[in-house]
Amino acid sequence: MALNSRHIRGALAFHESSNRHRLVHAIGQDVYEYELTSDNLNATTVDPSGWTATVVEAGSGTSEFDANNTAGRVGTITAAADENDGAQYQLLGENFELTSDQDIYAGVELQINDVDQTDILFGICITDTTLLGGMTDGVYFESLDGAATISTVTEKDSSETQNDSAGTLVDATDKVLELYFDGTASAVYFYIDGTLVNTHTANIPDDESLTLSLAFLTGEATANTCNVKWLRAIQIGR
Repeated sequence: MALNSRHIRGALAFHESSNRHRLVHAIGQDVYEYELTSDNLNATTVDPSGWTATVVEAGSGTSEFDANNTAGRVGTITAAADENDGAQYQLLGENFELTSDQDIYAGVELQINDVDQTDILFGICITDTTLLGGMTDGVYFESLDGAATISTVTEKDSSETQNDSAGTLVDATDKVLELYFDGTASAVYFYIDGTLVNTHTANIPDDESLTLSLAFLTGEATANTCNVKWLRAIQIGR
């Protein structure tokens, strides 16, 4: 990956040369940055350190997020073996605000073993125990059981702007999901595998503090899995 750098709101930000919105690091006084690693995932427990976990385990087995030492993987979410078993994870502290004085990047690369028998959500959302189906505020990607298509969503006070069929998940295939909020433009840019798929300017939750969020549920009585290759978020601004 070739990198370039530029200044964003007084901070020095490093981004992929082919995509100015794919931030990988930033340096400055008004920078908040998080990167999931095997260390902070914490292999000694079934839930990652520093995250709030909401777990459903009606079927056999456990729903857990474990470190993965396979090359190209940082962790694996495994759902217990009943429909709608699984877990959601939200970074402790609602440190993200989608306001005019912020730029925010969030991205993940993941791989699901059975894409049309699982639910997945990734983005920056309000703290909630029911991200899939009950959330009121967030910007996120979503793919629901029964289909492999990916939707992009901005949601404020339960009012959504949603674009369906922005992309398609494929069994056992890496997929990169990224969003970038530009506070000056008041717009959220959604990327799949490095390609801009949607730009949202409506229903951006600018009156709530949000946090990095990831949810994964199985849609059948099978312990389906989601491998995470990398996950990070960067906020620049006061």
